[in-house]
Amino acid sequence: MSIRKTSHARYDLWYHVCWSTKYRKRVFSQQYTRDKVKDILRKIANEYDMEIGIIEVLSDHVHMTLSAPPRIAPSRAIQILKSLSTKHLFNLFPWLKQRYWGGEVWIAGYFIRSIGPYLTKERIEEYIKEQSEEY
Repeated sequence: MSIRKTSHARYDLWYHVCWSTKYRKRVFSQQYTRDKVKDILRKIANEYDMEIGIIEVLSDHVHMTLSAPPRIAPSRAIQILKSLSTKHLFNLFPWLKQRYWGGEVWIAGYFIRSIGPYLTKERIEEYIKEQSEEY
């Protein structure tokens, strides 16, 4: 982990984040779709000065490590990723509108855990890799 910087802060904040698709529908069963979800989330994160470490998109949920500057509250970081990715996903995959006619791909809730000295980023990344459905 490296220390990141903004004009007024130096930080090393990492989170383990997970959220599911609405109704736990397995809409990301194709590898192509999973890869596109990863690309979309990484693009959004970069636009907001966030960094995604490792990311695993499964058929019905997402696991990732996420670093965000201190000016972005963790809840806001998740809100940004989920809301903007939904817009991109509906544009990229029109068939999602048939599955999610209410306009929401993701559930309202999420899991987040800060990563620190006793729960290292490396241990979380190992856990995320183990979540892959290929194991």
